[in-house]
Amino acid sequence: MKLNVNLFSIFILFLISTFSFAQKKTPFQINGELFEIPGKWEYKNQLKQSGKFHLSNKDKKISLLISVRKPEKFDFYKEGLTEKELLNAFYKWEYDYWASSSGVKAEVSEIKRNEGRNYIVWRIIVKNMPQNDHKDPTSYLLYAVRNNNLISFNLTNNTDKKIPLTEAESVELLEQSYLK
Repeated sequence: MKLNVNLFSIFILFLISTFSFAQKKTPFQINGELFEIPGKWEYKNQLKQSGKFHLSNKDKKISLLISVRKPEKFDFYKEGLTEKELLNAFYKWEYDYWASSSGVKAEVSEIKRNEGRNYIVWRIIVKNMPQNDHKDPTSYLLYAVRNNNLISFNLTNNTDKKIPLTEAESVELLEQSYLK
């Protein structure tokens, strides 16, 4: 009987420790917006021109770029836009850039749209780039509007990763990082 109680206690401790370690998140606050990104992430740098913050997860060999910017600084901004209109203008502006033939050959597609939570998830596959050994790197993006801020997440599986995250895993990570 005493052995069963000890085994049961060890089992409960194992479950508690497994779930508590599995739920680790890394908090980042950018321009007043708090994000809790699943896993262990490290701040690398800020890209001055775009205002994006570069984070890295060494264990999974993936990178995440996050930006939080005021919409008034963008060409597409018009006073009086609703959050949905602002999100659609933001997405269309970026989508049109990547879908056009501006020297970079890319395949662009929308994956998911959540109008209730004001975000769009989409994908860019950059085709046949010599600097990537002619591999086609894929980025998954989440664009959102919250608190009158334009929010963008860009998740890229590094080219040295043998098995990249699947589309479903990428979308889940982006959504978990954005949603509170």
